[in-house]
Amino acid sequence: MLDQYERSQLLRRRDRIKQWLAAEAPYAMADQKHLDACTPERAYWHYGYQAALTDMMQLLNTPGRKCGSAGIPSSSPEDAQDGERFRED
Repeated sequence: MLDQYERSQLLRRRDRIKQWLAAEAPYAMADQKHLDACTPERAYWHYGYQAALTDMMQLLNTPGRKCGSAGIPSSSPEDAQDGERFRED
């Protein structure tokens, strides 16, 4: 089970992504292009969702797992703290 620290880390990560989306792609929520069949947006949405589920499964199953996609370079400055480790309790 996630402890309070891990939950707060996930909430911070979620909030940084929401802020990034609001600044970089404010139209994304209204457009909902990922719902359109046979579009790149739909494929990328499903890929991202699958990656998030994989990260969560690894987090839940592996003590000391790094949060998010810490090993993957990102162009988003909001992702700079993704390398923080969850505590091992």
